[in-house]
Amino acid sequence: MADSSSSPPTIQLSISVDPSSYSFADPHPPVLSVTLLSQADLPLTLFTWLKPLNPATGLPQDGFLLTDLSTSPPSRVPQASIRLQRLPVSRERGSGDDEYFVTAYPGTPVTISTGFATGGGEGWRKPQPRHVKKARALDAHRNPRNARRGTRGVGVDGLESGKRYKVEINSEKLESVWWKWGERDDILVEPGDSAWPLYAIERSEGNVVFQVGDGVEFEIL
Repeated sequence: MADSSSSPPTIQLSISVDPSSYSFADPHPPVLSVTLLSQADLPLTLFTWLKPLNPATGLPQDGFLLTDLSTSPPSRVPQASIRLQRLPVSRERGSGDDEYFVTAYPGTPVTISTGFATGGGEGWRKPQPRHVKKARALDAHRNPRNARRGTRGVGVDGLESGKRYKVEINSEKLESVWWKWGERDDILVEPGDSAWPLYAIERSEGNVVFQVGDGVEFEIL
């Protein structure tokens, strides 16, 4: 354990996709998991909302990068991005933000998972293959022509059967993650506490050093 409370902590990140082969005939998408392993010598708590640390909210925020390995050279697959507006983050126990405060203990893995699809693959909507729609575009001489554009999805949504892909954490989305030394109980407050907003307390100094592991490959059958 190289870190102490006098310096920003280091956390190793790894991801997995299970199972590594998926067919659109299956109504349930594969599971995308992110595992955190703190190298610090003290517990620390992170706020994970909209970050790759919480794949359910990080997926539609470009928290993960998808690469089509079946092209030469491999090509990046754009993902749908959702813009959100919200009230200040709440530290109240039982609030909608409660689950996003995650404590990482020294040397103890923490795994957070979600369905690798739009909305985590929950509810009535099952993952859908790539859909190509007709569109109008201009050619080099600015003359109108027909075009075919693929719709963007999230996770396995919008991918193509018969191809291999790679998913990896987007390190840029790990910048400025809110964190503080201590456990969840040191940060959360009881409902009705006047100091409920997260901005009522200062985060610990410095940025967490995330050591991001290699991505993982999977295939669409």
